[in-house]
Amino acid sequence: MDDYAIMSKLVAYTSDQGNSSVERAGMLGLVKMRLLETDEKFALRGNVLHQAIEKDKADGLIPFFVCATLGTTNSCAFDNVKEIGPICNNENMWLHIDAAYAGAAFICPEYRYLLDGVEFCQSYNFNPHKWMLVNFDCSALWVHDKDAIANAYNVNPLFLSHEHQDEVTDFRVSFSDFLAIS
Repeated sequence: MDDYAIMSKLVAYTSDQGNSSVERAGMLGLVKMRLLETDEKFALRGNVLHQAIEKDKADGLIPFFVCATLGTTNSCAFDNVKEIGPICNNENMWLHIDAAYAGAAFICPEYRYLLDGVEFCQSYNFNPHKWMLVNFDCSALWVHDKDAIANAYNVNPLFLSHEHQDEVTDFRVSFSDFLAIS
């Protein structure tokens, strides 16, 4: 299957309480984004995600990404990451946790229980400017494997490749080099 066929089959998931920027990112990336129904406490539950994944796989789609929320901006909803995380791991899906609004509260020990399941995520984001008196928009992103992100930005076009590239120093600065420096 070529890249274009694969791209047309990719599907991502978030809850119906997720930030609109998640749905917008899907549109910009030309990826189907499913907004999944939440329970009476506005939480996305594992069984709902599992059913959506199974249906989409049966329809020939390729589930690859879930954006869970821990304190979403519009309703401060908390998805059940403890249920969602193992499903993502079993399905080899990227789990991103959006804690943009409430994430700063997790610095307090009494709120850390709300992080149950965070160990399953591949990336985690929160916004210090929302609670920590940072006076400029600031988004802190943690990734489990920085190379996965860095390699997405590496561009090594064929016209820059040559038979001696392993023998000489390449002085071009890549995004991964920048991450190693910072």
